[in-house]
Amino acid sequence: MKVSITVNGKTHESDVEPRTLLVHYIREVIGLTGTNVGCDTSSCGACTIHM
Repeated sequence: MKVSITVNGKTHESDVEPRTLLVHYIREVIGLTGTNVGCDTSSCGACTIHM
């Protein structure tokens, strides 16, 4: 699936698997590792992303 996302004023486009979580896309594709993955089940809130 092709996605386009603008983060901090810079647009990033790439093909990703439909099941890719936004937090993983930001960390792995864009390379911004400030967002952390805690429980990996959306229960603890560690991977919250402010939009």
